[in-house]
Amino acid sequence: MQRRSFFKWIGSSVLTFIVPRWAFAQAGAITTEGAGTLRALSGVALPASLGGAGLDTATTQFTTWIRNYKAGAEMSTGYGFPRVQAVGPDPSARYAEQLRAIEAAAAAKGAPFAKLDAAAQRAVVEAALDQANVDGIPPRPDGKHVVSDLLSFFFYGSDGQDFLYGAAIRRDRCRGLGNSGERPAPLR
Repeated sequence: MQRRSFFKWIGSSVLTFIVPRWAFAQAGAITTEGAGTLRALSGVALPASLGGAGLDTATTQFTTWIRNYKAGAEMSTGYGFPRVQAVGPDPSARYAEQLRAIEAAAAAKGAPFAKLDAAAQRAVVEAALDQANVDGIPPRPDGKHVVSDLLSFFFYGSDGQDFLYGAAIRRDRCRGLGNSGERPAPLR
């Protein structure tokens, strides 16, 4: 046995005992191929005025959120809501399957999803959302479909709120009391 093979074998057999099982489940939610499809989906689902950098940022933030999601974690009760609640099951459990289905639908049209023209991409996304019975953007990602969850993550998140209002509201960041009476600065 060569040294490299030996270390691969040792690493793979010891790794299953060291790394928690949820880490493997989370890492598999979006594969490398799925990440490219997700980025192309963000170009269809999210506003084009975000530009390439904004779409990349939104996609990266979404995949990071998925990777760090912990089912059953306690939610913030907030002011005036004394009932403690926990987040639901991992919404990304079917994302890989949904991304493969989108690629299969695109292949039926003759090209990978990212290479289709805008009208064909919209048609594939609309058909996928119809098939998943998505009729609105959920208040938080619910796992019904990766596209509706991406929309939910962006538009109900701090960056999406800033985008919608054109102002640096920074909903999830504390501005402090010193300037709390001032209007949020406009986005540049």
